Amino acid sequence: MDELDQRIERLEKLAKEGSRVNSSASNITVNAGGIGVWICCTFCALCLMASLFTLWIVTDIRQNDRDQGNQLNAIYMMAPHLKPEKTK
Repeated sequence: MDELDQRIERLEKLAKEGSRVNSSASNITVNAGGIGVWICCTFCALCLMASLFTLWIVTDIRQNDRDQGNQLNAIYMMAPHLKPEKTK
């Protein structure tokens, strides 16, 4: 029994010493900087500009389609004989 008590005391002593020296706190450091961040930001800006340009092109094409439809309607009003006949 004395041997068991000595081992327990020794383990408790080691545990106390270990808690003073070694803490369980961990630090994670992320260094985000340099050329990698610049490359990512540049490509992000390029993607944003490309999407805005595509949106502008699509809306411009839709507007041109509407304008052509209006022009055709104006032509057919002035010259109804040019309007193609609807086939069933």
